[in-house]
Amino acid sequence: MTTVEDLGRRERKRLQMVAHLVGVAGRLFETHPYGSVTMEQIALEADVAKRTLYNHFPTKEALLAHWLEAELKCDLEQLAPELERRRGFVARVSAELDASADWCGRHPTHLAAYLRHRFLSLGDTPPQAPAKPDPDRGDIALLWRALIADGQAAGELSERFSTTQLTTWFHHLYLGTLMRWLMQPKIALRDEFAQMVELFMDGAAHRTAPPEHARDGTH
Repeated sequence: MTTVEDLGRRERKRLQMVAHLVGVAGRLFETHPYGSVTMEQIALEADVAKRTLYNHFPTKEALLAHWLEAELKCDLEQLAPELERRRGFVARVSAELDASADWCGRHPTHLAAYLRHRFLSLGDTPPQAPAKPDPDRGDIALLWRALIADGQAAGELSERFSTTQLTTWFHHLYLGTLMRWLMQPKIALRDEFAQMVELFMDGAAHRTAPPEHARDGTH
């Protein structure tokens, strides 16, 4: 009979193996051209059987996604004091976007592969997805949501739309900006992000209601 303790031990071992595989893959991704890294190479460097690697990650892109999201979590934790210091939605979200632009500028190939993987896997459920969110992986949409909620509470952003709606729209703007930059790499990504925020604020900034005669067309 499997006990709760057995399940806990099994999950800890799984997470340890995942962390090991992701760490090895990340080092290879950082030191070799992404296209040249193979699953066989990752298994060899990690000193595990290929079957073990494939049991945890069915593709190289799945490994890349896990690595990038772990990197994101670390970066967000390091950025937290700066976000806490800044005041206002635009100032705070711009700090994160500037950091994102710097990272993307150093890893355009990884970013392109990651986005391609995410879009192709929309709707898929990983066969061994954990019941709870992985604490070692970051989700940038959660940061957008927190900053937007704070902006609404402070009266900077309209409450005509739900926090969830604004978060979804902002995230789509973010992804669209990244895709535009990947297709036109000569564009300055920081400038693109600044214009993206300006566009978002033009549509989401808090405004007082127009006079009654303006709403019903009378003069």
